[in-house]
Amino acid sequence: MIKLEEPQDVRQLIKAWLTEICDTGKLPFEGGGTVVQLLNVWLRSYEIEKVSDIEERITAMEESQAAIKEQYSELFKKGVICEKSE
Repeated sequence: MIKLEEPQDVRQLIKAWLTEICDTGKLPFEGGGTVVQLLNVWLRSYEIEKVSDIEERITAMEESQAAIKEQYSELFKKGVICEKSE
């Protein structure tokens, strides 16, 4: 059974298949085009998942930054802080 969790797993699988092709002169499986398509779909879905995670983290950071700026602005208005931040 093939277990793919990270893109490097796909790279290792492809390297093993290429080694086998070079050693034997034969494909290690039938329907190579289908397998390649499935690997591409897997990689694309992995990328989409990671991008979504990154977008969520960026949004959280932006919201946190906005809250900090708001707090800083309130402290400035109250005279607790003497210099206004950009």
